[in-house]
Amino acid sequence: MNVGVKNIGLKDFDIPLIMIGLFEKASEDSLASDLTDVIGDIIQMGDFKGKSSEISIVYTKNKLATNRLLLVGLGKEEKYSLESARKAIGDASRKARDLDAKKLGLSLDHFTREKYGIVETAEAIAQGLIMGSFQNLDYRTKDLEKYKHLEEVTIISPSANIEEMKKGAESGKIIADAVNFCRKLAWGPANYINPTKLANEAKRLESELGVKTKIIEREEAKEIGLTSFLAVAQGTEEPPKFIIMEYGAEKEGVDTVALIGKAITFDTGGISLKPGSGMERMKADMTGGAVVISAMEAIAKLKPNLHVVGLVPATDNMPSGKAYHPGDIITSYSGQTIEVISTDAEGRMIINDALTYAAKNYNPKAMFDFATLTGAMMIALGEHAIGYFANNDEIANKLEKASETCGEKIWRMPLWEEYDEQIKSDVADFKHTGGRPGGAVTAARFLSKFVMDVPWAHLDIAGVMGQDRDKGYNPKGSKGPAVRLIIDVLRNW
Repeated sequence: MNVGVKNIGLKDFDIPLIMIGLFEKASEDSLASDLTDVIGDIIQMGDFKGKSSEISIVYTKNKLATNRLLLVGLGKEEKYSLESARKAIGDASRKARDLDAKKLGLSLDHFTREKYGIVETAEAIAQGLIMGSFQNLDYRTKDLEKYKHLEEVTIISPSANIEEMKKGAESGKIIADAVNFCRKLAWGPANYINPTKLANEAKRLESELGVKTKIIEREEAKEIGLTSFLAVAQGTEEPPKFIIMEYGAEKEGVDTVALIGKAITFDTGGISLKPGSGMERMKADMTGGAVVISAMEAIAKLKPNLHVVGLVPATDNMPSGKAYHPGDIITSYSGQTIEVISTDAEGRMIINDALTYAAKNYNPKAMFDFATLTGAMMIALGEHAIGYFANNDEIANKLEKASETCGEKIWRMPLWEEYDEQIKSDVADFKHTGGRPGGAVTAARFLSKFVMDVPWAHLDIAGVMGQDRDKGYNPKGSKGPAVRLIIDVLRNW
């Protein structure tokens, strides 16, 4: 989708469809009064009340240059935020798309309020439109003509600074495209989205955007000592890839931040085999890796003054005659030994090596890992928030501030030493699981043993990885979670 900007008034813009936002009690909205001759009747009759995400179509009958207005409810004015605008625009974007309006105008003034600037409002608008109208049609071959597409959007205002509008629209498109790319990777089938595919996408970032990329293959990983990662990979015929991407490697005097993403491209549970029902969703167990690759693409385009390293340990977790077993003892890259309790707790086995590798080789100022790690987090917070753990309050504050700007909800979980009792082992340095009680916490405590005192946050995205219906700017399927969150952390660094 192309997103442009233009200094032109709503009444004068000749385009098939224009979207405007109105609050509850729309009859009292000053911006609505300027359009009384067009929308007065539908408001006065109560057919459009301006409730959150309410949508109505009004035909202008030649009273405006456009033929149709798409009215979008923004809810109560005192509760308005850019996140509520994103959600409302996301819902409305699908309506606009399904009307087969190839070109859409959107009135910036009807979404701008005093507490928000032009840049951030235009960015939120672009995000809502692009994320909300997303469709993944890559694997369909039939009836493709019935799927409509928004091809061109123009954000308009007669008086707003055109450069600020352009800046917001461009950054909004970069970030929304990254979210949609994450969705495609995360929800793609495992026979297409395998470790080799993820490695190729990283190489594409190198050729297109100059992101320095290194792919560590199985044999080199053995030589280096990435043995915890390789323990999971030994059961699969699919070549594992330990993917490293660097943005800003040439920069001097800047902070280094490491992003680590769990990329189990299909998780059977290994020897500790999962139940068959619902196992098809385990194609998305590489969502953390998709977050990192997608974020790295956006970072390379947004160009923050940082050195950012993305690490994606990628492998299937399969049962076979070569697979690792419950009861095995594995020596990790850190040199610490791990007693394997369940081969279905494989995510922490690949992340721990990546955390230590990043800490040892890049001396980062901070590390963030992203993983669909535990069902326990899904039980704790449901589908509405990312649960995160941090060993450093400054890092936690950066996440909290980014959550406020991007709208992705997060909740800090405890990382207390008391939980270490559950991961004590009689035969190794640690057990890698601590049983059902506090399962998300004991997983985080286990990972904390491998960060080498680097400020670090672990984001368990299991509960927010996808949804089963269209809602706001998230269509059915992958949400592309945490992409906007970590981009805002880095932009605001």
